[in-house]
Amino acid sequence: MQEVFVRLAHFRIVFAALVFALVFQLLLPLTPRVYAQGPCTTRGDNLTRNGSITDGGYDTAHGVVANSWNAFLINGDWPAFDLADNENANGDIGGSSSQYIHGDGTRFDSGIYQVISGVTPGASYEFSVGWAGMLRDTGGGNNQKFDDVIIRRVGYDPTGGTDPQSVNVQWGPEVGTGSSGRSLNHPDMRITFKALANQVTVFVRVYNLSSSASDKVFFDVMCLLPRGDIPIETVQPSPSPTQPATEPPPTDAEPPTPRPTRVPPTATAIPATPIPAHVSTETPQSVASNRATGVPEVRKFIPKGVTDDASGAAATTGTNGLSLAVILGSAGIIALSLLGIVLIGGFAIWRIFIRQVDDALDPTYYSDDQTHYQ
Repeated sequence: MQEVFVRLAHFRIVFAALVFALVFQLLLPLTPRVYAQGPCTTRGDNLTRNGSITDGGYDTAHGVVANSWNAFLINGDWPAFDLADNENANGDIGGSSSQYIHGDGTRFDSGIYQVISGVTPGASYEFSVGWAGMLRDTGGGNNQKFDDVIIRRVGYDPTGGTDPQSVNVQWGPEVGTGSSGRSLNHPDMRITFKALANQVTVFVRVYNLSSSASDKVFFDVMCLLPRGDIPIETVQPSPSPTQPATEPPPTDAEPPTPRPTRVPPTATAIPATPIPAHVSTETPQSVASNRATGVPEVRKFIPKGVTDDASGAAATTGTNGLSLAVILGSAGIIALSLLGIVLIGGFAIWRIFIRQVDDALDPTYYSDDQTHYQ
């Protein structure tokens, strides 16, 4: 009897397991699944072009710039632009390319920008850079990461302008992390703004504070996505100047009184006396004039957070001190040389004089007198 109860218990366990498996299979299609999400550049609502730098680049005077992007310079010397095939965001489509900006011992404040049309005035958008890595080449193929050396940031112009120094351009926080922070999907490399026109401009900026090594930065996965969770605001158009209304001329109640027409007197022709023309034989002097040049004045590069006034004064003082030291050293050498010549000449004259005196007093004193040894 006990064996029957044991078999019945086993049957219940097997039956419960089968029921559980059947229910699990029926509920599995209804369970939401989590799929691996690609970079934002693969989204259909992304508005940037060539945001993953997979569409190649074009040659410029400063190197290769990614297609659909343009290079800009705010201060310093132009860095070199290129496409890097070995530095990119992990999991990026196309796999292997990024916008590479570097300067070999050059301080610069530069970057790239893109004008994006088809936006809605009053709507909000988010611009982000998924990869903003930095490296410093210390020689021999050794690359290291440092903090607060290469500063990166994103910006935008809600009116679609292309001047990075315009008052309309707004910049996000500075990102200077190297060894102690992440470069992938950094929260400060994204910014949300409201469009004020039917086109906007996004900027990716980098400025290098050092001139002692080859500093590099890599940008990849740059996206502009609409923020549908933020209500669209009405953008008021700029008011046009109102022209003052022209008042009609007043209407006279009474018709004007006609006035007699004045007849001018008849003019008598007077023959003109011919005056000989004066011909100047003097050579005209040239007059200096200021001409506007199309090339703006090159301004001295002053990186953010670093002032060159003290260093410039120190450099000038050091140069003057070095020149003074060289002059004093040269004068000292000349004085010592003259003193040496005077001493040597005086010693030689003294020796000649003493020899002449000794020779006069004792002719047999010197060894060249052979009679002294006989």
